[in-house]
Amino acid sequence: MWLKLLLSFFFVLSLVGAFVVGPGGERERAREANSANQTQNDHVLRLLTWNIGNGDLESETRAHDEDLSAVATIILDNDADAVALQELTGKDQLRLLLQHLENCYSGYVCNSAGGDRVEAVLIKTSGHRGSAAASPTFSDVPAGNRFAAAAAFHLRKDLPEVVLVSAHADAFSASRRRAFAADLTDWSRSHSRNELTFIAGDFNFEVSTRNKNNLFTDDAKHDSESYAYLLNSFRDLGLDAGETSINDRRIDYVFGPVANVTLRRAEVLRSAAVGRMDHWPLLIEVAF
Repeated sequence: MWLKLLLSFFFVLSLVGAFVVGPGGERERAREANSANQTQNDHVLRLLTWNIGNGDLESETRAHDEDLSAVATIILDNDADAVALQELTGKDQLRLLLQHLENCYSGYVCNSAGGDRVEAVLIKTSGHRGSAAASPTFSDVPAGNRFAAAAAFHLRKDLPEVVLVSAHADAFSASRRRAFAADLTDWSRSHSRNELTFIAGDFNFEVSTRNKNNLFTDDAKHDSESYAYLLNSFRDLGLDAGETSINDRRIDYVFGPVANVTLRRAEVLRSAAVGRMDHWPLLIEVAF
């Protein structure tokens, strides 16, 4: 008799447990499934920008050939789909870097405009580390009294075209930085609205309210206006990532679309500087 009552009690208890716990468990499993589907449906783009030049006290402030192997390792280890580099010496140095990158990337350097250093853009075109673009298109972007390097590519044929511009604004003249930023912004506006355009590089802006450092600029007001002009069309994706140079300045930026992308990661890789470099790479990851 007591055994029957005990079995009946446990049977009723199991029914109550199934009613109370079961639906919650199903909802949790459904949320997990939706989260997994969302992750699978997101298309992730990893961008990296890095001024690989050296400090002002060096006899050669442009990128050093002996540092390129370490630069390539950082790019490969972080699985960058596209990279904006500043202060290369020219095409020969780009070819050496591409060799260190195991020929997984295509690259381009812009017109030097009579200067002694150039900007480069790299696009991953092969390799085992994930999706790769096919046949990127490279071009120069005239801006101010210099050029920027641009690449247009598709992560996949059915996805929107991505445009990455590698830029380096004047280090000592805020008025020239203003003209440079305005021309880059106006150039981007002239392109199709279906493109996802990112402008990345060393802008040398003095817009920090926390660390005022006017050693490298002649007019911080110009920089604030230049920055605001860019923000009329772009989002500052690295806003919360912190300083990007060894003298506590945030001067390296990735400006991206205001809509149609979701920021997943923004990080300054502070352990990545090699030799006498005075900048750290900024890594941005977005989903669309």
